[in-house]
Amino acid sequence: MNILAKKLQKLVRDNIVDIILFGSSVKGASRPSDIDIAVLYHGTIDKSVVKKNIQSCTQNTTDIQFITLQDYDKFIFLTLIREGYSVKNKKYLSEVYRIKPAKLYKYQLTSLTPSKKVMFQRGLRNFKTIEKLSNRVILVPMSVTSEFESFLRQWDLDIDTKEYTLLPLVRQE
Repeated sequence: MNILAKKLQKLVRDNIVDIILFGSSVKGASRPSDIDIAVLYHGTIDKSVVKKNIQSCTQNTTDIQFITLQDYDKFIFLTLIREGYSVKNKKYLSEVYRIKPAKLYKYQLTSLTPSKKVMFQRGLRNFKTIEKLSNRVILVPMSVTSEFESFLRQWDLDIDTKEYTLLPLVRQE
């Protein structure tokens, strides 16, 4: 991701305010199928030229969204704040806005034997940034959700399909 961000940085000029990477490519997926990119701009730009320039910077398939500040009411803004990486600022938008996006996971361990439950709990300790809220509920930072979901799939657990995406505020004044 950092290599791509460096390549894209030269495109942030004129009416392009920022280029934001988001989706599986920034959530830690080992092999993202495509790269999601949002181009934040003001005024007018030649979208076909910008798209061509972006595609020349990457070998993957790209899904490019063009947005302006007038599009603030679109759902994509929440996604970008939650998981977007700003090419201009060289950091996640959540860091820019001082929030810690996280997902709340609920799971059942009833299918595991007692010894497997102990092994599962030990495996959870490898995730230093997660917060265990109860025996069945864990708060996971967005930055490690792909890795955590992969961990849960390995255990073939009964996972409650309800996930809550949270944006807790972090006071750093």
